[in-house]
Amino acid sequence: MQFRKGIFVKEIKTLALSFTYVGCFLGAGFVSGQELWQFFGSFGNWGYLGFVVAAALFVFFGILLVRITQMTGVDEMDRVLIPWNIPWLRKLTGTIEALFLLGVVIIMTAGVGAMLDQLLGLPAWIGDGIFAIVIALIAIAGVSGMVNVFSALVPLLVLATILFAVAAFFRFGTQDIFALTVTNTNPLMPNWFIAALTYVAYNILGAIGIITPVGKLVKKRGTVLTGITMAGFMLIGVAGSVLTSLAVHLPAADAELPMVALATELSPFLGGCYGVLLLLGMFCNALASLVALVVYLEQKFPVLAPKRKPVLAVIAVCVWLGSLGGFGDLIGVIFPVFGYISIFFLGCLIVHYVQCSRREKKQTTK
Repeated sequence: MQFRKGIFVKEIKTLALSFTYVGCFLGAGFVSGQELWQFFGSFGNWGYLGFVVAAALFVFFGILLVRITQMTGVDEMDRVLIPWNIPWLRKLTGTIEALFLLGVVIIMTAGVGAMLDQLLGLPAWIGDGIFAIVIALIAIAGVSGMVNVFSALVPLLVLATILFAVAAFFRFGTQDIFALTVTNTNPLMPNWFIAALTYVAYNILGAIGIITPVGKLVKKRGTVLTGITMAGFMLIGVAGSVLTSLAVHLPAADAELPMVALATELSPFLGGCYGVLLLLGMFCNALASLVALVVYLEQKFPVLAPKRKPVLAVIAVCVWLGSLGGFGDLIGVIFPVFGYISIFFLGCLIVHYVQCSRREKKQTTK
């Protein structure tokens, strides 16, 4: 057990690490089906292979990320990403990471507005504002609160998504699961492999800020390997459920929130249930990104640490204003752009891991 700023923080075990890592990705775009369909479903049957490749890369880079924090004790995302002592590059990297985390919170918030508008007819700008306030209030609890929330909600999200897919198979059949055709028109993603690579890159960019403060609390190497691998299988289960259920009822894929539209087609009650499920996914991803952003700002600007509440208030206003840009449009532009930028950072992460492993081996042989 560690003592941090007056709060006892327990060692993070296998399941908590696994659920936290999955929670980094189960946001509005993922659970709603919008993000998965743009990056994978639109490439036809190749999209299934694309996500399997993506899941394998998630496991690979997730293990690298946590092992680096274990071996170095570093919990600042710019120092984890950039292994060389180049101040300007670390500052630039930290700025890009911070902007991306802010962008994720904005997209999740926009997703809430779109969902409440689709289900209840509530104006999106009102839903966005309410959600921005709620996550800012909960983010005050910091990293330990985030891990506890993920441990409670992520298992529910995984199980519920699989059950909704089963319901879709009973209603629409399974004959069209592998009858997908290529419909992609996004020039930023010319083929399924580039789409998978950029998808992994920007998701890992967001996960770095979330996992680095968590990684220091993971003590055993076996916990890292088992926990991250379990997370990879859970991601495949959720993504497979979303993609196959949309494949058997393609009209739902054209909606702003495809899985909500699909669930509503099954029954209005299930539509409402999936809306709640989606809200939980958005909450998890937005909370994780917001906590990571605040932790990073406090690391770089210690004067902000005792002023967390006003800082979160300012961020909440910025998030609300940014969310007015719309959900689907934000996903189609922000995520691919940051994906290309993040490919460089994935290379840096590999280099950093190799350097740390070499140092660790030298120390053990002395």
